[in-house]
Amino acid sequence: MTGSITIEDIYQELKTIERKMVTREDLEALIDSVEILSNPKTMEALRKSDLDIKKGRIKEVSSVEELLSEL
Repeated sequence: MTGSITIEDIYQELKTIERKMVTREDLEALIDSVEILSNPKTMEALRKSDLDIKKGRIKEVSSVEELLSEL
């Protein structure tokens, strides 16, 4: 006679599958990343921002009002 499968065996297998599954949040984050990486204007803006940070062209903002006053 072959070994029997218990409810616990099935439960453990389902838990293993669940740990390996991709979540909706993971997929949404991946889609967001692909959209950003696929947009040349966004990527250029990010490169410019990185350069500004490296060159020290930054300003600390401590409130939303202060941020809006910069616009």
